[in-house]
Amino acid sequence: MKFAENNNQAAEYLRQAVPLMVKHNIPPNPLNYALWYTYVSDRVPELNVQLDKTLTTYGTCPTMLSEQLFREHMIKDEIQGAEDIQSNLISLINNLHEHAGDVAQESASFSNVLEDSLDSLRESEDGDPSLPVETVINTLSTHTKKMSETTRLFQERMDEAQAEIQSLKEELTKTRQDARVDPLTNLFNRRTFDAELEMLTGSNQNITSSFVLVDVDHFKRFNDTYGHLMGDKVLQYVGKLLKDACPEPMIPVRYGGEEFAVLMPGSTRETAAKLAEDIRAKIQAIRIKQKKSGEVISSITASFGVSQLVEGENAEKLIERTDKALYQAKESGRNRVIVS
Repeated sequence: MKFAENNNQAAEYLRQAVPLMVKHNIPPNPLNYALWYTYVSDRVPELNVQLDKTLTTYGTCPTMLSEQLFREHMIKDEIQGAEDIQSNLISLINNLHEHAGDVAQESASFSNVLEDSLDSLRESEDGDPSLPVETVINTLSTHTKKMSETTRLFQERMDEAQAEIQSLKEELTKTRQDARVDPLTNLFNRRTFDAELEMLTGSNQNITSSFVLVDVDHFKRFNDTYGHLMGDKVLQYVGKLLKDACPEPMIPVRYGGEEFAVLMPGSTRETAAKLAEDIRAKIQAIRIKQKKSGEVISSITASFGVSQLVEGENAEKLIERTDKALYQAKESGRNRVIVS
């Protein structure tokens, strides 16, 4: 994205952006400066709509969402990042340059044929033809077909290049996401969770928010009995259940090992408890059939701890309270939801 404002206008936008960032507890990093500069300039209406929704939900703009909005609205048409992607792009450009050179050479040759043909036709009109008219026409026809074929091949290369560029963009997006996503379950990982929870508890907007911790019951025993591959399948099932049951602005994550978590900005503990109970029932209903033995495994359950963020509470305290509720759920028989 290009910024074409003059110095005075740019300074005015910055004067408007900085107080907004301070008001909503936005970290003062270059990415956020660019995001909020664009917001106050109102040059990308879609970005403003998304930021307004985010502020309504969180009272701030969490780091993860800031990065996502920056990618989607600020640099969506640019390719940069991993060295292998850059190398592929350079190779692609070199390849196109080579084919463009072929087209240019063929065009120059065709231009020469046209000039020679016109000269021959002029001589024919003057009564002193160097070549018969029929020969001139045949030569033009042959070179026209050749030029047309060269152009067609170059268009094919352009189409292939466009497809490859799209593939590189998708690969770049995936590379950026890998650092935040658990590869087994495709949920956000603990690193993302920690950053989002710090942002949520650090907000001065006092947005009602809740937190759910999930622990798959007797998972070590399950692994020992059925093997790690079956254990991984269980984690994938649970991850999919959480992803399907937790639309934005909820943030489901793989907390670590057999533990999962859900951040629920804008939700009360009653809402969180109901969600946890729904997920608990769905996990209990999981049936996995072993390919070798044909045995159907139906002993999968999970325990849940639920809490609501208390005004002024930090991330560590919230986790501690929720973890105690989870521990109580396991101590009182597992496969249940306990609210802090």
